[in-house]
Amino acid sequence: MIGYIAGALTTVAFAPQLLRALTTKSTKDVSLMMLICSTSGMLLWMLHGILVNDSALIVTNSISFVLAFLLLGLKIKNDYLGFVLNFSSKYGESGKDLFFSIK
Repeated sequence: MIGYIAGALTTVAFAPQLLRALTTKSTKDVSLMMLICSTSGMLLWMLHGILVNDSALIVTNSISFVLAFLLLGLKIKNDYLGFVLNFSSKYGESGKDLFFSIK
């Protein structure tokens, strides 16, 4: 029972940040390193739960992993892919127009 409560609290911790990122379409205040570490840790806890056959670890970390992975995907899309896409639309696909636009 304690495992399910602890897992539920961990899962709930990511939900507000994910909802905020979805509504504001901004992830600039979310730490990429924290997301990478948290997502990796949740995946490892889920795998550990599978190995020791602990349903509390499996269920709660599966849900937490999905939420954290979605937030990580939004972070990469918004903060990193957005830069690449904006760069290519402004300076051409290869960036060769960058040279001619610098004055």
